[in-house]
Amino acid sequence: MTTVLSQSHFIFGLRKGVTNNLCFVDEQTVVFPSGNSCVIHNTTQRWQRFIPGSENSLGLRALALGPNRRYLAVSEKAEKASITVFDLHHEQGRKRKVLTAGDLLVQEFLCMAFSPDSKYLIGQTGAPEWMLIFWFWEKNKVLATFKTTTSNNPISQISFSPHNNMQVCVSGNGVFKMFRYSEGLLKQSSIAKVEMINFLCHTWLSEDRVVAGSDTGRLLVSESGDLRKEIKMSSKA
Repeated sequence: MTTVLSQSHFIFGLRKGVTNNLCFVDEQTVVFPSGNSCVIHNTTQRWQRFIPGSENSLGLRALALGPNRRYLAVSEKAEKASITVFDLHHEQGRKRKVLTAGDLLVQEFLCMAFSPDSKYLIGQTGAPEWMLIFWFWEKNKVLATFKTTTSNNPISQISFSPHNNMQVCVSGNGVFKMFRYSEGLLKQSSIAKVEMINFLCHTWLSEDRVVAGSDTGRLLVSESGDLRKEIKMSSKA
């Protein structure tokens, strides 16, 4: 008896609730989550390739693309959450490493980021742990962990400085923190007083300067972890 197998040829739709859910691999190719798969879509030649989710997954949670545009990190919610790093230069998106929080039983990684040279990866777990985990991902080695917040102050974004593999920024609701990895530890540079500010995003301006945007449209500039300046956005057209 001949076995008939079905195979996806084209997938439509975008899964919401996935952090960083649209990544540009190059000028013609994007990666996005749809259902329980990541879709690699070429807008010019109109072809798609697929990276399926794992069997025990409770859904995709976040994506992160390395600065070298080669490695894609995919986090999946599960009884024991994991992050899988794929090699996009391989035709089938070859799986490189599966990262976990080690002995910590976490159910999800809310956001992730690669270092400038794509050798390191940071991941932020959800409640109640709220642990920031720093991996040397190619060796599947956890280098450091740090509890960044409490359940009352969720994290919205984490990132590496584009100029320094060891410099990290974490922002969220009432949270704005800078860290430096040194001597096997994530050491917090300073504590900005931002209890009443809900940061939705941030971006690096230089090695030690970051601008962060709030839910009320405020732009605040931080230097070495201390808030130094506010840029007021005009409401005039």
